[in-house]
Amino acid sequence: MAQLRSPSLARWRRDAIRRMAASRVATLALIARLSEADIQQPRTQDQWSVKDVLVHLLTCDEETIRRFRLIARGQADRIQWFDMAHANRFNAQSVARGRRIGLDAVLQRMARTRAELIARFEELPIEALRDPSHAYPVVEWLPAPGWSHERHHIDGVRSWWRSERASASAADRPVARPRRAAPRRSKARSAPRTSGSRGSASRRTRSRRAT
Repeated sequence: MAQLRSPSLARWRRDAIRRMAASRVATLALIARLSEADIQQPRTQDQWSVKDVLVHLLTCDEETIRRFRLIARGQADRIQWFDMAHANRFNAQSVARGRRIGLDAVLQRMARTRAELIARFEELPIEALRDPSHAYPVVEWLPAPGWSHERHHIDGVRSWWRSERASASAADRPVARPRRAAPRRSKARSAPRTSGSRGSASRRTRSRRAT
């Protein structure tokens, strides 16, 4: 990433704050449209439920707040950066703990924690966003836990929910029965006429008797 000057860092911070606020608003707005049964249904998001995803996003915010606290105290060297194995353990443990928390409590904590995260981010000295003494500058690592990671998970939730609604709509739609063909009416056949009618035969009989 190109080195950012202080005016550019100020613009970057304003944009980051806007993205962090918007991503959480979008998440909570989508979740408000789902039923609690949808949110609690297990294994809709691979191994997780939608509620598990929310707990995961909450704990990511809490970890980001811890990092901001360390940076504010000049202790960025104490930030614990995750490799894949560590991240998998962290996610599994935090989601397991979150299953003991009610859904309403999770949603309230998500709103409060994102507000605290933004507030602590605003309080950081502008130079701390690209401090060369840090193992990773804030401008490089914040976009993932700040907004792109959340957007990725919520896009998955939205796709699943739309698929569920489409399936439910198809199941409720009445099945059109094939139209039964009307039976063919057989035409009545008229008896074949002989060359001489019954009337003419009677007249001939009377003629013979007269002679």
